[in-house]
Amino acid sequence: MVIRCRALTLFVVLVVIGGCSRSDNSRHAAPLRQLVSGTPAWVKTDPVGARLWKIEKAFYAERQYLPVWVDGDRPTPRMKDLLQQLRMSDAHGLQPASYRVDWFTQQINAAQTRMRGTRFDAAVVPDLDVQLTYAYLRLAADLLGWTHSARDVYRDWLTAPRDEDLGARLARVSSATSVRESLEELAPTHSQYKGLQMALAAARGHDPDHEARIRMNMERWRWAPRDLGSRHVLINVPAYQMQVIDGDQPVLAMRVIVGQPEHSTPLFSDHMTYVVFSPYWNIPESILREETLPKVALDPGYLERNDIEVVGTSGKKGPLDPKSIDWDDESETRRLRFRQRPGPENALGLVKFIFPNHFSVYLHDTPSDALFFEENRALSHGCIRVENPVALAQYGLGDQRQWTAERIAEAMHEETEKTVRLTSPLPVHIGYWTAWVEPDGKTVSYTADPYGIDKAHARLLE
Repeated sequence: MVIRCRALTLFVVLVVIGGCSRSDNSRHAAPLRQLVSGTPAWVKTDPVGARLWKIEKAFYAERQYLPVWVDGDRPTPRMKDLLQQLRMSDAHGLQPASYRVDWFTQQINAAQTRMRGTRFDAAVVPDLDVQLTYAYLRLAADLLGWTHSARDVYRDWLTAPRDEDLGARLARVSSATSVRESLEELAPTHSQYKGLQMALAAARGHDPDHEARIRMNMERWRWAPRDLGSRHVLINVPAYQMQVIDGDQPVLAMRVIVGQPEHSTPLFSDHMTYVVFSPYWNIPESILREETLPKVALDPGYLERNDIEVVGTSGKKGPLDPKSIDWDDESETRRLRFRQRPGPENALGLVKFIFPNHFSVYLHDTPSDALFFEENRALSHGCIRVENPVALAQYGLGDQRQWTAERIAEAMHEETEKTVRLTSPLPVHIGYWTAWVEPDGKTVSYTADPYGIDKAHARLLE
């Protein structure tokens, strides 16, 4: 009996000693510090990779170079959770292989023992832990839309990458926060993104072309603002469609005409702040030099027939007499501005919707309604023509009681320019999605690629 008690006591002591040994993370601090003092070969050399490595180095310094994913010589539950999230990154249209999932799995398999479970050699722990942290940061960056820039596929695609303190997020994960929760909440919550996730699962392994396009369009949603606004205007350029969303539901939808490939519509987000009824059309410099002036030179009556006024830039008020201008004197014509008077034949139609931006792009009516029935509606010089401007004006001014449908129709036909400010700015988002989830949440429509952005995006991902 005494011998059995002594044996039991010795076993308990060994377990306690062994347990202390396993949880002694301080022994990893010095080699871990040495590792993060440089830049390992597996750190990507692109700007995002350098940014993430800087975050990682600061993170380990803050925690005194103690490992995060290993406890002593054993994997922590958070390591298992992270590996699971890396494997499930495919649900976001990402590639698990890019996070070295297979390599991590090999390290775990190599550390398996028959009697004691997974036990890592002390020499392996620093590199394993640091690489796991980098994989966490890479996945976080991908979910935030940091890894690729929209301008890499289209020079006039302006986005504002979501700002996020990933160091603070890592610190929360290392203490209590769920790994899954900390990563999943970085992904978009737009209904389109969720719908594309479902479509990707259905297309995977069955339709490579659709699968690739869905992955690209999911990344484009990661580039979009996370908060589109409780009500907003959403324009999908390749679909030639506009929706007004209020809450989660489209309350208005219409066809649009966008820029030709050689005069492409820029992609960006801004806020509509005012509406102009019976607008003048100030002819842009490019159209003026390439189209208007050559026509005037050949036909002196062109200006009058098209209700175009000549306006000086030297401080003179009012339009100039075209007969007083020497059209052969380039130094004189260079100082002139041209504008088309308000009216039914005005190129902007009867109303325009302004969201100030440096592209000078806006939404407007058009006298050429027949063009909305064309299949290819990339026909403008860059601005966006809307099929039902009256409905859009009614929505934008809906909280101003004096602007009834009758008053709007009257202002549109007065042929006197009138500006009306919106009570609250209305967000406008111009994007490029060639895979679009229909209102049923299941059907996906695939559009043409008028600007060749799909091709450029595919090359980037390759």
